[in-house]
Amino acid sequence: MQNANENQFEWINFEVSDVKKGSGRKEDVPILLRNIQSKKRKFSINIQVEFEERDPLIEWFFTVDAGKAKDYTLSPNDNSPITEEVELDAHQTKKITLNVTTPKGGYMGDKAILTVKIDSEDGVHSLTKTFSVTISPIIVALKTTVGNEIPVSRDLVNRAQRDKEERMETNPNAISEILAVMSPFEVKGYVFVEAMHSDRIAYIARGIRGFKGIVQGDIDLEEIVHYLTPKPAVTGLEIGAFVELIDGPFKGEKAKITFIDAGKEEVTVQLIESMVPIPVTVKAEAIRMLDKK
Repeated sequence: MQNANENQFEWINFEVSDVKKGSGRKEDVPILLRNIQSKKRKFSINIQVEFEERDPLIEWFFTVDAGKAKDYTLSPNDNSPITEEVELDAHQTKKITLNVTTPKGGYMGDKAILTVKIDSEDGVHSLTKTFSVTISPIIVALKTTVGNEIPVSRDLVNRAQRDKEERMETNPNAISEILAVMSPFEVKGYVFVEAMHSDRIAYIARGIRGFKGIVQGDIDLEEIVHYLTPKPAVTGLEIGAFVELIDGPFKGEKAKITFIDAGKEEVTVQLIESMVPIPVTVKAEAIRMLDKK
């Protein structure tokens, strides 16, 4: 059986690791500080930050909350140490939270390296730990009208390219805000977008037909990784099945499948409402199965 008092001599619980966060995202680092002596003691918290970033004017935001939150704004050009003092009564325990918020205008790979040193004023206890927060792309879901997943994805990529070209006129190092777009065949009404700045997605997507907004919250890659090895688009299709074309010049037309080329992932369909039977060959992603009824 674990002894309930076995941790009575542990004066601090402070675990850190290097993390990657999206632009404009917050990382919370909890610190549990204990005064294990029978008299009041004071502790100092000193935080030194080093930066690795492309633009030295871009600011990061830090908060130290030891009962009353204090905010700090630092950058490579203004990089003063953060110092806080905490006084604890005998045997008192206090939770302290260090928040690191990445800048909204940061670049991929920008990094803040934090060295946190905590000392007791009497010199009995001291601990130093270092960890980094690196800006990385995030994945979000875009809501679309059902059947417009592929057109929205295509238009978004084209818009992002034009946006990049416009920004390169003033910033030759500009990169596309949209790094990747995925529209899984199995997912209707949504597409997944990898981007650096989520607030720019809505700006780029404005006016795209079928775009209905951004779903709140980031998506972990593990949630959608199974879509990266999708089933063939022809899976579940049968000759004679009725479908609707959802992309291309015949978009919206009803048709019947007359031939399936699994190797090319193409189907040949015959338009139902055409006066003259017209065979049309399209990619399997460009059709949607209709209810068999």
